[in-house]
Amino acid sequence: MARRLTLLVTSWDGTARRYACRAREIGDVKSLNSIDLGAPALCGTFVGTDEDAACVGCLDGSVRLVDFKTGAFRVVGAHDDGAVSAVEYDDATKKLFTFGWDRTIRAWDLTKDERGRAVSTTKTAGKCYAADLRDGKIFVATSDGQVLARSSMRFQTRAIAANIRGDGFVAASVEGRVAVEFIRDEENDKRKYAFKCHRKTDDASVGEIVYPVHAVAFHPVHGTFATGGGDGYVNFWDGDAKKRLFQSPRYPTSISALAFSPCGSLLAIASSYAHEERENNKPEDRVFLRETRAEEVTPKSAKTS
Repeated sequence: MARRLTLLVTSWDGTARRYACRAREIGDVKSLNSIDLGAPALCGTFVGTDEDAACVGCLDGSVRLVDFKTGAFRVVGAHDDGAVSAVEYDDATKKLFTFGWDRTIRAWDLTKDERGRAVSTTKTAGKCYAADLRDGKIFVATSDGQVLARSSMRFQTRAIAANIRGDGFVAASVEGRVAVEFIRDEENDKRKYAFKCHRKTDDASVGEIVYPVHAVAFHPVHGTFATGGGDGYVNFWDGDAKKRLFQSPRYPTSISALAFSPCGSLLAIASSYAHEERENNKPEDRVFLRETRAEEVTPKSAKTS
């Protein structure tokens, strides 16, 4: 989400869309404009503070620079084999970083020439499934279980987010589990932990139903975080206190993405069915805007101090 509360949404239908997010219009967000890219768009990010320019990673491996002012786009470059799973723009270096199923991390300088220029390519042992960037540090989750150092997650990582201090991260898996970990080995050995979430037990004969955790987002002020799961719920967590702060009412279907506004007063929630269950009628894909309350995002220690 950009500084002026503009939300970028990419979709498997091959479009990149911008939405206006306003506190007085809580509920569905208001669409500004849409661009058809001609290929499923898996991820995207605004280019710095420019809300008219965005970079989008596509299923065909292409990296595209989108101009929402003109409605045009151009191909900056491409990953050789497989989709682009994540894109991140670094304001400090003015570089774009892309992460692909071809087991590479690529850096691009969008100012160098007409099509952009690949500054560097770093190979990873596994396919890149999720990534985040904070304070010059890149956090990447790969198919072989690596997250910078080895993560404690046993199953495929579905989402990753760096904490607001930049010294650790939260990784979420397809197995209904979240891990809180840290960069420095000595600190990670003492403080890392994992917990189960986004699960339910309805019938003794069925047992526990485990949903994947599709999305993680940190509150930019308080450092608490939210998770979104295939069960359609958003949970808010205090990672330091190891406590859940709040659970939202259920949304129509799976939560596929989350994003806080820069000040943390709003949370954008993408609700899109991910085929966790065999539903006959697929719910409509929707983006919701939720106004966060203090008790949902304030750490336990801050409440009692």
